[in-house]
Amino acid sequence: MKRPALVLAVSALALAALAVAATAPAPAPFGVIDYVEGAVTLTRAGKAMSDPNFGDAIRPDDFVKTGADGTLIIAMDKTTGMRGTITVKPKSAVYIRLDPKAGAQKTTLELMAGQIASKVSKLAGAPSMSVQTAVATAGVRGTEYGVLTSVNGSISVFCLEGAVFVEDETGKVDVPAGRAAERKAGQRLKVLPVAISSGEDFARRWIADEIEVFKGGAVKFLDDYATRYDDLKKRFDAAFEPIQRSAALKKWMDEDRSGAAVNPRSAATMREKKEVDGPILEARKALFMFERIYYRLDEIDAIVRGTSLERELIRPGLTVGEFLRRIRDERDALGKRVALYRYAEKLYNMRSETSLFGDSGGSFFGDADSFFGKP
Repeated sequence: MKRPALVLAVSALALAALAVAATAPAPAPFGVIDYVEGAVTLTRAGKAMSDPNFGDAIRPDDFVKTGADGTLIIAMDKTTGMRGTITVKPKSAVYIRLDPKAGAQKTTLELMAGQIASKVSKLAGAPSMSVQTAVATAGVRGTEYGVLTSVNGSISVFCLEGAVFVEDETGKVDVPAGRAAERKAGQRLKVLPVAISSGEDFARRWIADEIEVFKGGAVKFLDDYATRYDDLKKRFDAAFEPIQRSAALKKWMDEDRSGAAVNPRSAATMREKKEVDGPILEARKALFMFERIYYRLDEIDAIVRGTSLERELIRPGLTVGEFLRRIRDERDALGKRVALYRYAEKLYNMRSETSLFGDSGGSFFGDADSFFGKP
């Protein structure tokens, strides 16, 4: 059965007193859906849109989550400065970023969990593409590559054509065609001494090995996850509360729905931003690692559910199964709060001279490295 296309309605603007607000043009798409299969959810402007269909637009700041049987292929729009496709693999979660304020178009894929693959080429100018994970960033110099994350916090980047570089706090390595780099938990970034001919085969083996590593130290991993999850959730909730109650955010959402033009330098915008400056930045610091833990726990739940690991004690009075059930119970409400925050962040960026995207508030490498130690 053909899935219904997404339809976005844009209302007309009203005339403001003593000034006429120009209607903002509809944002250019990041791309269109070239292929979709299985369970795929698209979240835009704080709202989840189920059943995305072939030909539907993917826009900057959209969030894509795939289920165990889900796959989404995006054909990039020429406005990105690139031609090609991005494939979001099963059990993955990724934010699509496109920053036109960087001088040349800058595409950033924030990979929360799972894996993506891409085959792209530049059209003109100096556009760039990078994939950001919790512990490293991959920059695309070539055409065909893939980025993998694991439930242990490890990452791997492989290149099939062209070249890719991977950078973390210890330095940068180049990954030529036919090779892969990885960073295991508690280890340094390195290029693997093996040649690869099939990205699919390499990814399958690498992820299977990582799952076995997780099972061997599951209780220690989950003790670390539970401690950090509870701490970061508390920090995020505390920072999110004033954002949610903010009159400025309500006004920005109304303006976004009406298509109102935004002037980042107006006195009113400056006052509104000052109202939420602190909470926005504090929530982003907490959310940078919190989201990654949140989506990895979703992967872990699928690995652990129905096994004897559920009966293991994380700590006195708390079993693995009890902890994961609590996460499941909190999932829907928490997902809505995170989506609303990300929408608030987007609206904040629309009113800023520079973008928050890609800025982790100083926690990008340090927090990730200290959290993902050896089990």
